[in-house]
Amino acid sequence: MRGSCALLVLILSLIGTAPASAYWVWTPKTGKWINPKTQPKDSPDEQLTYATGLYEAKDYRRAVREFLRLVRHYPKAAQAPDAQYFAGQCYESLQQPYQAYVTYKKLIETYPYSGRFKDAITRSYAIGESFFNGVKVRPIQQVPLAVPALDKAAEIFEQIVTQAPYSEYGDKAQFKLGQTHRKLGQYGEALKAFEKLVQEYKTSPLLEEARYNTAFCAKALSLKPAYDQESTDQAIVWFEEFIDSHPGSELLADAEQSLQQLRGHKAESLFTIAEFYAKQKKWTSAALYYRRIVDHYADTPWAGQAVARLTELEQAGRIPLARAGS
Repeated sequence: MRGSCALLVLILSLIGTAPASAYWVWTPKTGKWINPKTQPKDSPDEQLTYATGLYEAKDYRRAVREFLRLVRHYPKAAQAPDAQYFAGQCYESLQQPYQAYVTYKKLIETYPYSGRFKDAITRSYAIGESFFNGVKVRPIQQVPLAVPALDKAAEIFEQIVTQAPYSEYGDKAQFKLGQTHRKLGQYGEALKAFEKLVQEYKTSPLLEEARYNTAFCAKALSLKPAYDQESTDQAIVWFEEFIDSHPGSELLADAEQSLQQLRGHKAESLFTIAEFYAKQKKWTSAALYYRRIVDHYADTPWAGQAVARLTELEQAGRIPLARAGS
């Protein structure tokens, strides 16, 4: 009995010494102590009205707390999607774009059938673009900075493609995802993104650019030492297909230049192989590769060197003389 009384006295003393802003009230209905200041209004509609008033007064810090309080206490209410959306709007107004995106993402995942779903996708895409292009961050010593946050851009575009692939932003986000990876020098991931657009968005107005970028990324990969000649061959095929399919494209000149570079790269590789066989005195094998250059890559600088090597081998009697016209 004494112990119970002592505990009650201790609780009452603590309540008595607590700051006025942190008082607690016992509620028989819930059987709990609550702080009224952390509780929502009596209905989701009242809570939304209260939060909206703060939002309209541009008191965004308090408004975001009240919108999220509604979602937390009334998650299944009809007003919850609106509250989640306006919480994101508050974060945007507070220049916290990534937190705004996280808030919209939760709306997309939790309320996929709400009337705010499309709005959340639209704002997420806009935030992704801002990270891609360089968002304005808070001034440091009054100097505004533009910092591209490409990792965040990739995260956002990936999320849109996953959550809303057939929305009006599906193909746009897929294309931007490829562009983001390309900008990061992640050509393998970029290639996958552009290929997916070509395969899954066949009527997209971005199809032409996606095809060009697919070939471009394949070219970038093929020029790396770790990649084999199959990568070069694939890039050549894709550029040839692009040139044939889009003869009036603004990207045509770039595609033709890239194709010529790839053909030169391929011819150089064949010449290197031929030289290797020549050093091993495997004349027939060497001649085979020299002839491939002459027959298929005559428009490259390596063709002239291949002809000279074949002539040397013929004059030395190491390979049969080529027949006239062959």
